[in-house]
Amino acid sequence: MQLSLDDPLWDHLPGAYGVEDVRGPLSSLLEQWDPELCNTLLWDRLYHQETLYPATWAALPWLWQIAGRHADAVAPLFDFFAHLLALAKRAPASYCAYEGLPLSGADLDHWHVSIPPAMIPPADALFEALVVWVEPWAVQVCRALNTLIEGADHAQAAHYLRGITAWAHPEHENFERALGFLSDGWSIKEMLETLEADEDVPFHMSAREFSFASQEAARLQGLCPDLARDLRALVDAVRADNPATPTQPHPDQMSLFE
Repeated sequence: MQLSLDDPLWDHLPGAYGVEDVRGPLSSLLEQWDPELCNTLLWDRLYHQETLYPATWAALPWLWQIAGRHADAVAPLFDFFAHLLALAKRAPASYCAYEGLPLSGADLDHWHVSIPPAMIPPADALFEALVVWVEPWAVQVCRALNTLIEGADHAQAAHYLRGITAWAHPEHENFERALGFLSDGWSIKEMLETLEADEDVPFHMSAREFSFASQEAARLQGLCPDLARDLRALVDAVRADNPATPTQPHPDQMSLFE
């Protein structure tokens, strides 16, 4: 589902700092790859402090097309896609299908946007179509991210795996959270000490999360040995703080790509 770059609805779709020009940069990037322009668009207009926006989702099909058109766009755009997947299902507001994706045109009021009544039906149609489009798109992105893990450094690989896990297995919230720290370059020791100091309780993972992390470590051994090592270290360190938590695999807990 692509909203035409000529559609006036763009003028009513808020981003990180209200309604800004998104279609202009998209149009330019379709014609010619510009890493600085892309960086500004992604991280200044479509994302801010772990938050996504209606303009983010409207831009997504175009960003997907740009990724397929310019080889140099793959790395920065898939980095953004992984971040989006990590946030999409994290407790969206009651008026959103996913983080920042409204259920209806009328819900744009929550972003303090004044939308003309005539624009509400097109906005309804856009958001409904995006919800349908996002599901199969996310499956393609997860498969691509899994491919990109091979050869990536362990921090970047953790970022990719975080996006995959958050989308495909949102129930593994604590494991996904740990991947976020690893993707930022934290050591296991630093992460556990910081979390315990901030929350006054040891970091915890469920039995299913232990099982899942262990299976992913085994699966990733040939793709990214450094990340596999980090996942095994995570399991060992958290298990040491939670010795009563079982770690044997659950028969119904399958790896993402097996």
